[in-house]
Amino acid sequence: VSTQSTGSFSFIFRQDKNTMVYHLEILVATGNCKRMDPKAYNITEKMGWVKLVLGNQEKRTKRVSCPMWDPLWDETFVFDVEDPSKDVVVATFYLGETQIGQSATYLLSELVEKKHTFKGMAIIGGKVDMTFRALDFGKPDVPATAEEDNSFMDFL
Repeated sequence: VSTQSTGSFSFIFRQDKNTMVYHLEILVATGNCKRMDPKAYNITEKMGWVKLVLGNQEKRTKRVSCPMWDPLWDETFVFDVEDPSKDVVVATFYLGETQIGQSATYLLSELVEKKHTFKGMAIIGGKVDMTFRALDFGKPDVPATAEEDNSFMDFL
């Protein structure tokens, strides 16, 4: 393994695979599951948390009390990404030890470099809000042309 720095990022090269490792930042912001019936899912513990998995890396938010069914995490995680065209992030929401809804899978190939991209995870009775940011990979951020510019809508 060797490291090379350029600007504010350090790139890691793996000698065994001869590949560069990129970085993905995920902000898990907040959730809302107020329309869920806790009795239907046998929920007794109002402690919400999110598990994120990318390859063999797993990260979890803190378990936060959510007496009104709207957990607030505001936690940021950074993952190593070996192949943005193939790697995916799998996110799962839990209340206590009970998984709520299905896991969501997110592709990384459409992210724009250094730009925050909103990702909403649908859960039973609501959603979890997250943002993904490709720190050193992704499509280049191209400024909008005059035809695509909707700034006139700001005045309406």
